[in-house]
Amino acid sequence: MLHPNTHINLLIMSFVTWLVFVLIGLPDYYQSWSFNAQVIICVLVTVLYFPLTVFILNKFGNQEYIKNSLWLAFYLTLPLFIYDYVYIVLIKGDDISFVFRYWYLSFFYFSFWIQFPLVGWLIKQKALDSLSAQE
Repeated sequence: MLHPNTHINLLIMSFVTWLVFVLIGLPDYYQSWSFNAQVIICVLVTVLYFPLTVFILNKFGNQEYIKNSLWLAFYLTLPLFIYDYVYIVLIKGDDISFVFRYWYLSFFYFSFWIQFPLVGWLIKQKALDSLSAQE
């Protein structure tokens, strides 16, 4: 069971992540960027999150890497979708079809559910392999 402070920290991290992403994408949240630039930002963020995920998962203070990776995926997808919905739909006046026009946001709503557990599994495998090598 995660400590309540961990949940609060993950929620704060999700908001800060979202805010940085919005600020980089100003004035129109990447809509004026070329398709190639949008793809590049997706690739860069994906690559950046591999070592960042390892760092974050090691900060949890336990070795439940896969479970923790699912919490990380949760906090970096559902809250970000809600923040995007509030910003794009409620504030900027768009509609729910933003998930298609802002495909580069939607990409992360799903990819993190694959990427983070994969990283968690790899960390767990590495830990198990090092234990086996010690025996």
